[in-house]
Amino acid sequence: MTVHGHRALTALAGITSALLTAALAAAAPATAATSAGGAFPHYDHLPHSNQIWGGYAVTGQKFTSVSGSWNVPALDCSTARNSAVSPWIGLDGWSSSTVEQIGFDQDCTNGVAGYFPWVEMYPANSIYFTETVRAGDHITASVSVSGTSFTLTESDTTQGWTKTYKKSGSDQLSSAEAIVEDLGSNIPAVAKFGAINFTGVTANGSPLASAGTLNATSVERGNTPLTANSGVSGGNFTLSWLHA
Repeated sequence: MTVHGHRALTALAGITSALLTAALAAAAPATAATSAGGAFPHYDHLPHSNQIWGGYAVTGQKFTSVSGSWNVPALDCSTARNSAVSPWIGLDGWSSSTVEQIGFDQDCTNGVAGYFPWVEMYPANSIYFTETVRAGDHITASVSVSGTSFTLTESDTTQGWTKTYKKSGSDQLSSAEAIVEDLGSNIPAVAKFGAINFTGVTANGSPLASAGTLNATSVERGNTPLTANSGVSGGNFTLSWLHA
C-alpha cells in the first residue's frame, strides 16, 4: 500500500473566489473556526514511516464516486495537548500518488479541542473552510468525478452548513476510502477520541462492503496500533481508539 493524503499548509482566509469554482452554499451564517488562542492551527500532513491511515479502502475497479457520513467525536486532550488526526472521505491514494478528499482536522491545541473543515486535491495544499464544527455534530461528505471535473461536498447537518468545491483534474480513480488519518511524525501524539462511526458509506453507488475489494488499515506508531476497525456491515463501520 502506498499511502498519500491530507497536507495542510494554509487556511482559507484570503483565498480568492476564483479558486472556488462552485457556489459555497451555507444554510446558516459562516463562523470563523479558531482555537482557544484565536489562531488557526496549521500542520504539515506528511507521510512518514508509521502507518497513518485507519479505516477502509475499496479497490479493484475504477471509482468515480464515494459518499458517507460520520459523527464528530469528543477529543480527550488531557494526555495529548498538541495533536491532530483527520476523518475524511475520498478517492485515490491507496496505491496512487493523488487523493481527492474532504473532511476536517480534529486537533488538540494547548489542551483545547478544535475541529477545522477542509478540502484537498493532494498533492495540492489543503483549503480550510471557516464554518464551525463541534463534537457531536453529524457530517456528510461526498467526492465524485465526471470526465475531468471533480465535485467535493461536505455538510455539517447539525450546524446547518454545506460547502461544495469543484476542480478539474485527471487521476487514476483506483480506490475509494473512508479514513481517519494521523497527521504526521511531527505531531507528538494522537488524542484519544473514543470512536468514529462511519455510516452509509458508498462507492460507485454500492455499499462499501460490496463495492470492490475491501482493504482494512489501522493507525500505528511504530509497532503499536492506535486504532481498530469493526467489520463492515453494508456501508457502516466503527473505528475505535484502542488505548485508555
